[in-house]
Amino acid sequence: MVSDYSVRLFCLPFEGVSAGVYLPWSDLLGPAVVVTPVELPGRGRHPRTRPYERPEPLLAEITQFVCRMRDRPFALYGHGFGALLAYEIAARLEWEHDAVAERLYVSGAGVPHRPAPDQAIGRLPDAELLRRLGERGRIPPGAQDPRRAVRVLPALRADLAVLAAYQRDPRHVLHCPVTAMGGVDDRSVTRADLAGWRRCTRRALRVRTFPGGHYVPLTARAELLETFSWDLMHQQTAPRTVARAY
Repeated sequence: MVSDYSVRLFCLPFEGVSAGVYLPWSDLLGPAVVVTPVELPGRGRHPRTRPYERPEPLLAEITQFVCRMRDRPFALYGHGFGALLAYEIAARLEWEHDAVAERLYVSGAGVPHRPAPDQAIGRLPDAELLRRLGERGRIPPGAQDPRRAVRVLPALRADLAVLAAYQRDPRHVLHCPVTAMGGVDDRSVTRADLAGWRRCTRRALRVRTFPGGHYVPLTARAELLETFSWDLMHQQTAPRTVARAY
């Protein structure tokens, strides 16, 4: 049962993995935060078996899903690749639907203001791809398990192709506050990278770092959930619309 006041938290997965990684969060956060994993094509129970390799069709599908599910105040969270998706969805909801999130949460990602480095990395042979990702501490769960790699690696390559093709629209500066989070030992995303999200919001930016490396949704889950809980359950919020000057 959902409480009288609740916030829907849309959760976008990181490279190569299913949004099912977020399913246990529902019981841990309780009914005031309605955890809503957003499954991507080519993984989990999504009806489309092939992942998208271009940003636009993927973002259009996710935006439609979020619009259908947006029945209460909402926030968005994404890690790594999912951070880019969460930011873009927040921006599109503002521009196209005058709907402002309570907060955007991102982790394990710098601001998406330029094409991703190593644009050809997704076309490398499996062993070299995993070696390069391993150097940065960013091998997705299951990518080295022969039983799961047949599913994880195609999704991972597609996500890397989306990252390589993505270009941020500089007009997309959000009207919601942003919390940027990362692991203190993350070799691929620094605290300065997290602070770069300042340019993506007209509201406040909060930067938090937790013990561990890149995959804070797995290694710092308690700290992440505490952050969501405090923001979304202890602050009185209400739906807002965007006031824009033309």
